Amino acid sequence: MSLTSQLPAVLAHHEFLEQAEALKEATSLSQMVYIVLQMGLYLARWLLEDELSRRAKTVFEWPRCSTCGTRLHSKGWESRQMQTLVGNIY
Repeated sequence: MSLTSQLPAVLAHHEFLEQAEALKEATSLSQMVYIVLQMGLYLARWLLEDELSRRAKTVFEWPRCSTCGTRLHSKGWESRQMQTLVGNIY
């Protein structure tokens, strides 16, 4: 599924819609800037999570160890939570 086909669902998410409503009701420029920043961070987190998910599903041929020559391998995909500049990524 492409990003453009998923975007309407992301923009309809309650967290994004709440920010859009708050933007309409903001009374100062500083409030508007803060709200728009939060909306941008929400989209950035979504894009990052989507890309990480896509990469986790791709097949990767692991190289050989430079010391012993055995093929390296993955221990499997695990769900993680990371703190990043754009917020928590799940």
